[in-house]
Amino acid sequence: MCIISTLMILTISNTSNIDLDHYQFLNDYLYDQSLAIYNRQQVNVGSGIYFNSMGHVNQARTIDFKNHSVIIHLGSGYATIK
Repeated sequence: MCIISTLMILTISNTSNIDLDHYQFLNDYLYDQSLAIYNRQQVNVGSGIYFNSMGHVNQARTIDFKNHSVIIHLGSGYATIK
């Protein structure tokens, strides 16, 4: 019983270091875009990026995270993970 508990603790602690910051940024980004469209007003995302009332982003940008980059495309404001 003690051996099984020790193995489970080691397994759980090794898998908890997954980097998910880029996914959280995308979730917040899409939420802010939908707010801009719904309320028909400008919404500030941060770092000088904002959505106009139609949900279009004001500038293209690449935002770097630990293991991934999020590329924000000009125009409709869609974003991709690299």
